[in-house]
Parts: sequence; structure tokens; C-alpha cells
Amino acid sequence: MNHSRILRITNVVLLLTGYQMHWFEKKSQRFRLSLPGVLNIFVLGVIYAGCFSQHFDSKSSLLKVLKDVSPFLFLLTRTQLLLGAKVFAYAVYSSVKSVGAVNSLVETLPTRHSGFRKDEVIAYVLLGSTFGILFCFVLYISYEMKFELPPLEDAMIGMALFLPHLILAGSLRLYIVLAWLTRGQLNELKRNAEEELRANMTKDEANIASTSFAISAKTTSVDTLENLKRKLEILGSSFRFFFQSIQHSLILLFAMNGNCLLGGIYSLTYYWNTWHIIFEDRKRRIFYAANASIYACIASDYICLMVVLFIMEKERMNFIRCLDLFLAQRNSLSKKMRPLAKDIKAILKRSFYTKFHSFLRFDLSYVSLMVFAQSIIISLIVIFHYLNDEILLLKEELNSKDD
Repeated sequence: MNHSRILRITNVVLLLTGYQMHWFEKKSQRFRLSLPGVLNIFVLGVIYAGCFSQHFDSKSSLLKVLKDVSPFLFLLTRTQLLLGAKVFAYAVYSSVKSVGAVNSLVETLPTRHSGFRKDEVIAYVLLGSTFGILFCFVLYISYEMKFELPPLEDAMIGMALFLPHLILAGSLRLYIVLAWLTRGQLNELKRNAEEELRANMTKDEANIASTSFAISAKTTSVDTLENLKRKLEILGSSFRFFFQSIQHSLILLFAMNGNCLLGGIYSLTYYWNTWHIIFEDRKRRIFYAANASIYACIASDYICLMVVLFIMEKERMNFIRCLDLFLAQRNSLSKKMRPLAKDIKAILKRSFYTKFHSFLRFDLSYVSLMVFAQSIIISLIVIFHYLNDEILLLKEELNSKDD
């Protein structure tokens, strides 16, 4: 796959969504601060400030209805708004802070160009799957609204909630793409190490007659394996450094996703029981589509993340098993090659483990556990509020009967 092409397309997507202010230079293979990127963030900031202020307009009929119908949902909206303001400011800071780590990781990736292959197609799917799902929902909702624009005030209220989420989600897409490219480089290093170790075994078993040639061949193999070890160590440390620079953005995104899911599930639960009365057929379909888009987009991001984490871990374990296979044959490797193979195995075990603040591992099992715990907490909150409201209604009914 063509790493440079993937990074350029990723860069364009992140610029359009407002997460990055940097431009990827093809010649230097580095992200550098660009004037269009800075202007783009400034324009988005002005638009966001106008949309943010609309939430405090006392004349807004949408906010009045929301507050009257469900004070808890109104509180969730305000939480999302205030969290979004912090996220917008932090996303700008994070993109500037992480660019050094991104550049150091990009330097470890090969710069040569190759043809359009399956791995590159998968990279684009991972990058754009959520946008594709979101576009389908927007198209359907527009059709149901007969392609008429909503009132400007209502659109601005929705934009204030959506824009910070869209920007911060760029951090996850950047992580997914770079993790996928790192996996490809890890696979290439595994192939090189396997070829070198197998060639060394062949030379030993064939008992090459020319001693000088055998010594020269072994020396070359040792140097090649030593170079490969250094590349792997740099790749692992660069990837860990990149994750550390972006970890706060991922934590904030998980928090925003949790609040969105809580609002979506809460509103859907109450819609099924009471709110559907005030909706006509067309508006019901719009509500269902808007509500479903929350789950679909968040699920798409989580699935892409888990797929990358699973494949990267699988690649790492395949590399370790490959080394174990050679190390198990005690007499097959020379005394110089064997310690190098063990060092490479140790690097694989040590360098590609990423943790939030050196506390919580960021791998498939722990991310799945975090999503599961998030779902349980959301369900408990919705059940608590629903049962509490039902009890209050029952008390009112009993009091009215007593009267």
C-alpha cells in the first residue's frame, strides 16, 4: 500500500472536519502548520461560538419544549454543550501537541510507493465508514423533511452539540489509520526477520564448504537482524509516544459518546411510552432516524477501533510465535543470532503495550470491557429515571383517587 497517499487523504479528511491545522508534505513526509488550516479552525470557531450562544436564547421554542417535556434530557443537553466547549478548545491544543509524535511515527514508516492493494482499501474503509453511515442518515432525514432546511435557530442548537463531537472524533480516526499503518510495518519486519533467520538456518544445515564465505554470510545476517531490531524498537517507542500524546482526546471522546448514548437511549425509552403521541408519522420517522444515527455512528467508530486493535495484536503475536519457532530449535541458530532473536521478542512484548497513564491497557479486551461498562451504567441510569417517574405518576394517581 502507498503510505504517503493514505496519509494525504487522512490529512484532507481531518482538515475538513477541523481536527488538524497541519498539511502533510509529500516530499518531506511531515505534517507542518498551514495557513489554510489555521483559517479553517478560526472560521469553525466563529461558527461554533454563534451556535453555542444560541443555547442561552430565552426565546428558543425548541429549548423551552425540551425543558418542559424532560428536565433530565435538558440537563444532558447542557452537559454535552459544556463538555463540547472544553472539547473544542482541547482538540485545537491536542492537534498541535500530537503533531511531533505523529511525525516521529511517520518517519518509521517506509516512504517507497507501491500499488493500490487490499490493505490500502481497508485503510480508507476504516477512515470513512462513519462518514458514509452519517451521510446515509442525513440523506434519509432530508428526504423525510422534503429537503427543506430546519429553522436556523434550531439548526444552530444542533450544530453546537454536533460540531465538537465531529472534531474530536478526528483523534480516533487518526489513531485508527496510524495503527493500521504500524501494523503493516510490523508485518513487513516479521517477514524480513523470518527470511533472515530461515536463511541463517539453511546455511548452518548445509555446512557450507567455504569458511570465509560462511563467516561473511553470518556477519551480514547478524548486522541485518541488528538493524531490524533497531527499526522495531524505534517503531514501538514512536507508536507509544503517539498514543500518549492522543490519549486524553480518546478519553474525552469516550465521555462524549457516553453522554450521547445516554441521551439517545433515554429519549427513545420515553418516546415509546409517552412522547410518540405528540409526533405525526413523518416526524416519527425523522425521530427514529436521528436516534438511530447516534448508535450507528458511535458503533461504527468502536467497531473500526476494535478491528484495528485485534489485527494489530494478532500481528504482534504472530511475530512472537515465529520467533519462538526458531528459538525452540536450539542448535539451529548461531550464538550471535540467538540473543538478537530473544531481544526482538522482548521488544515485541514490551514496546507495543499502550496504557492510559500507565494504568489501564488500551487493547481489545479492555476497550470491550470499557464499552460494556459504559452500556451497563447507561442502562441503569435510564431504568432508575424511568422507574422513578413511573412511581411519581402512580403516587399522583393514588392521591387523585383518594381525593
